[in-house]
Amino acid sequence: MIQQQLPHSATEPKTGSTRRIYWISLAALVGLMLLAALLTVVEWLEVLPSFERAMQDLFSRGALLALGLVIALIAFGVFFQRSFRKTVRHGAREEAVLKSRNRLLVGVFTAFALGIAGIGYLLNSDLRAAFRDERLSQQAGIARLKAQQIDQWVAERAVDLGFLVTSIKGLPFGQIEAGAELRQFVELLLYQMLIGHPERREIMLFSADGQLLVEVGGDPGHKDHDRVEGLVREAAREGKLKIGPLQLDAGSPPSPSMAFAQPFNAGAPAAGQSSGQFVVVLMVDPSVELFRKIQNWPGDSPTSEVLVVRRDGDDALFLVAPRFWERPIPPSGLRLPLTTPNLLAAAAIRQGDGVREALDYRGKRVLAASYAAKGLPWIVIAKSDYDEVMRRIDLRSEKIALVFGTTILVAAFLVWSLWRSQQDETREMAVSNLRFVHAVQDMFIVLDGDNRILETNEAAQKAVGYSAEELRGMDARDLRLPDGTAEGDQGAAALGAAGGRIEIRTLIRRKDGSTFPAEVRVSAFELDGRTYRQAMGVDISDRVKLEQEVLRLGRVKRSLQAATSILLRARSESDVFGQLCASLVEFGDYLMAAVAVANDDPGKTFHFPAIAGYDNGYLAKAHITWNDEPTGNGPLGMATKTGTIQINQDFESNPNARPWREEALRHGYRSSIVLPLRREGRVAAALVIYAGEPQAFDAEEVQLLSALADDISFVLSGLGS
Repeated sequence: MIQQQLPHSATEPKTGSTRRIYWISLAALVGLMLLAALLTVVEWLEVLPSFERAMQDLFSRGALLALGLVIALIAFGVFFQRSFRKTVRHGAREEAVLKSRNRLLVGVFTAFALGIAGIGYLLNSDLRAAFRDERLSQQAGIARLKAQQIDQWVAERAVDLGFLVTSIKGLPFGQIEAGAELRQFVELLLYQMLIGHPERREIMLFSADGQLLVEVGGDPGHKDHDRVEGLVREAAREGKLKIGPLQLDAGSPPSPSMAFAQPFNAGAPAAGQSSGQFVVVLMVDPSVELFRKIQNWPGDSPTSEVLVVRRDGDDALFLVAPRFWERPIPPSGLRLPLTTPNLLAAAAIRQGDGVREALDYRGKRVLAASYAAKGLPWIVIAKSDYDEVMRRIDLRSEKIALVFGTTILVAAFLVWSLWRSQQDETREMAVSNLRFVHAVQDMFIVLDGDNRILETNEAAQKAVGYSAEELRGMDARDLRLPDGTAEGDQGAAALGAAGGRIEIRTLIRRKDGSTFPAEVRVSAFELDGRTYRQAMGVDISDRVKLEQEVLRLGRVKRSLQAATSILLRARSESDVFGQLCASLVEFGDYLMAAVAVANDDPGKTFHFPAIAGYDNGYLAKAHITWNDEPTGNGPLGMATKTGTIQINQDFESNPNARPWREEALRHGYRSSIVLPLRREGRVAAALVIYAGEPQAFDAEEVQLLSALADDISFVLSGLGS
């Protein structure tokens, strides 16, 4: 008994390379943590210039927990390697230790991967939420500022009217209708208020009962005073400044205008007047100054804009033309129903001041804030497209995902290196305990998981004709006959099995190319977490030969019995030929059987009154003759011309079968025999039998088939008399 160790398979990594992967993984984990810290600081300073916020994220609980997990994994790796070496040195059972430690590795990596992924997800969610809240806060500040600008503008218009009233309230307006000079003087004063102010379109002076007294400015033929009579009466009745709603004049786009009505007293009423109260009305165009100021976004943003809306019945009326509205605005202004699902303007009108995500008038998702003006029933909305706002943080999210995903991948390499390292160390110790018995007579081969031969005994070396050095490292599949036979396929499946025990028959190929049948028992065993296979083989050439002889004799016997029964009942040639061919295929396991009759034609061809088995048009296309050409010197032609039995043991190597070789092999025909059939001593037909294997017709089978041909000839002679 000779002791040998299993040599390393050519496909196994070396222990040194495994340890290098371990240390590279450790360094990569440390580098990833430094990269994550750098990205945290740099990204926050680029997105929001807040160093304090960057430090908060850098030392947040999530970041510290992720760092703790990485440090814990590194510490576990160091402890794992040292404890494993101690366990092996103390002689513990390697297989049991390996299984438990493998489960530990899987558990540790799973916990680490889930922990890192969860922390990355939560950290990214927190950062996105913080960034979103920060931007919404900015939107709220912009909306509040724009609302304050509206209130300031309203206050300034009220102050302007106050100055005007102060300057004219001492005039005797009760005599204005009777005195042309007074009217001209008042018109001059009012006209001076319009000069240099493009947004001031018109100034009108009304009596308390709504009668127009003086009018300055406005377009020729206009009737703005008709629209403000109700406002004038309301201001006179309440005795305070009244502001009319925004009106849209005809045009494309419609021109907006607003009326500010300020009542005042101008002394005792004149004759025919009920009171000395008058109302001055200032018509202004807010698009000249106010709307431009409101629409000016503080910064460079391709999608941000400020909207001003108010409720008008069941609609949201847009007072400022939206920046991205592409269709013409109707004369009544742009209106959208308040029932529009998730409409930003509707939400701002219903819910009041606040921040929200919604859909704007284009149907695009936006981040927005709304704030109501105090002096007017207007609502200011500051909005930006969600995609634009979140693009910067989306890029950061991708980097976070990349860093955390890479961390998990590197951790997988680290855990794999730990697993592989312990496998290599255990293998070096356990493999020395393997012993092979070279004295046994059966062939013995040990294979690795890739079917590489690790060790053989002398019986195997002698059987295949290779030395031990030649066999070591060879692929075991090279010892099988690669002919696509069922035996070979079964052998490949058995050698690839990962466990259990399989018994197969296969053809083994020797070094010189010859083959022999073998019965192989393949069993699998596990060592160091790897699967090995050992194969015990026995040369069964004699047994196979005997089995084939028994099968052949049984086949021929069944064929002769069936043929005898057919011949005894035959009443015509068609009965003999058809049933005989069918019985030979059915009971004799031949691929095809046919009866050929020579034609007395110039081409000396054949016709086939009976065909059974797998033909698929072969005989019809074969062009077999019995003339002196190559197609007439084949087995059938020679049997017809000479009256002797013709045996073709191999289509591939028989030169006389060359005209039909390619087609015969394609149909699976490997050998054939032709038996002349006589009637009253003359060749009347021929029985052609095709087999699927070479060398199918030995001397004993030819003798039995020859006797069958004689019986058929006897019956044919009787049927013809």
